[in-house]
Formats: sequence, C-alpha cells, structure tokens
Amino acid sequence: MADTAIPSNLVPSGSTPAFNQEMAPNALQEEHKLAEGTWGRLHVLQGQLIFVDLESSEETTIEADGQITIRPGAPHRVALDGPVQFRIDFYREPHP
Repeated sequence: MADTAIPSNLVPSGSTPAFNQEMAPNALQEEHKLAEGTWGRLHVLQGQLIFVDLESSEETTIEADGQITIRPGAPHRVALDGPVQFRIDFYREPHP
C-alpha cells in the first residue's frame, strides 16, 4: 500500500489507546478492514511493527515516529515482533 495522505475534507473521529506488544488486540494481528468512509492513521510511538497490506501482500516496517495511512475497506493486519507502542487515529467525513 503506497502511503497516502488523509483527504483534507475528513475530520478526526477518535483514537485507540496506545497499545504495546502485550496489550494489542489480537484482531489487529489478523485480517481486518476499516469501515467504508473511515480512514486510519497508524502511528508507531516506540519500537517498530510491520504493516501488511493484504491486497498487495506488501509488508512495510514502521519505526518509532513513523506512520502509515489506512484506507477504508483495505484488508490489512499488523505483525508485532518485539517491544512496540502504537496508536491509531480515525477520520471520517464531517456530518452535515
């Protein structure tokens, strides 16, 4: 997945807590997708993780202070290998 910017018309709609390798939900390490209309921005705060784009099979290692945009409906997962801390911010279209 080529990293893309969050579209400028979207507004923040929430964030996960900061997860580490011990408390990250198993669901994040299995195939999943964001709902249509919801974008995500994964931020690695400490350590590193691997973001796996399941459409292209591309694996991207994201290190501390790195981030990647997650498109709506794109199947993906993360792979954790060692100490890491990360969070995901969500964005959506503004309500009329």
